[in-house]
Amino acid sequence: MSAHDIPTIGSEERDPWETALQGLDLIVIDPRACQVRLDAHQRLTGSVYGREYAEIVPHMPFPLTHPEDWVSLVAVTDADADGRRSDGSASERVELGVLQGLEGLDPESRAAVASALHLRYFMPRVLRIVSAWDEAPGQSGAVHWELETDRGSMRMRMPNLFEGIHELETGRIILSDSDGNRAEIPSVRELDRESRRLLDRYYWF
Repeated sequence: MSAHDIPTIGSEERDPWETALQGLDLIVIDPRACQVRLDAHQRLTGSVYGREYAEIVPHMPFPLTHPEDWVSLVAVTDADADGRRSDGSASERVELGVLQGLEGLDPESRAAVASALHLRYFMPRVLRIVSAWDEAPGQSGAVHWELETDRGSMRMRMPNLFEGIHELETGRIILSDSDGNRAEIPSVRELDRESRRLLDRYYWF
């Protein structure tokens, strides 16, 4: 059964986000047909429409503006029972569909998806930029960052500044690295002078 064989549910009243996402060939999952849990390694596993999946990865299409309003469930189809790839090659991922939020899921499934999303989208707040330096000075190489956050020290390697530094609104910055780690600067103005100086070397406001 492919992802496109999964039935969808109808709704007489569609919210604005559902309307905005029309035309993208989305499959809306009935939450009653989704039973998932976290395994011993904090991976999401379970069944969707009766089919079992050893590993399911949740994604939020709008993580910064409307977290948990829509949740995409992606199955790692070649994962073994323990969540590993049998031949070590790149895994095949198939989007099973989207949930219209977590409402309607049974309590265990709702808690499991919420926990998985929290782990995936964990985003500390930057208190201070300790240091920032070029991997290959004089060339267009990666930039290393050492940050002090509300969750402790954090290091990031950013190969592409255009993709790694994103201003959501005036003064609010999201930093992301090649490993999928992210950190938020809620307000550049509230950073200390040295932190702003280091940031100014790689991002111009």
